Amino acid sequence: MRIRETANCAFGVARLAFDAAAALLSVAVAVPVAFVAGEARTMAHTARGDITPDPTSSDQEHVHDLGTVVELS
Repeated sequence: MRIRETANCAFGVARLAFDAAAALLSVAVAVPVAFVAGEARTMAHTARGDITPDPTSSDQEHVHDLGTVVELS
């Protein structure tokens, strides 16, 4: 009985390790694919001329990466 418990525990650990490796692999593939898809979409919009500057933008404000507006005086 003890051998069976040890084998079941070893199988459970191996399954968890396999699941963790599959999750890491999926993230390692998904991130570059999403980046490439975003870049391709941006280049397609640029090629069609869909991207135009915002006419309401003022020289008195600067938008940070997080979307917060900082007024320059």
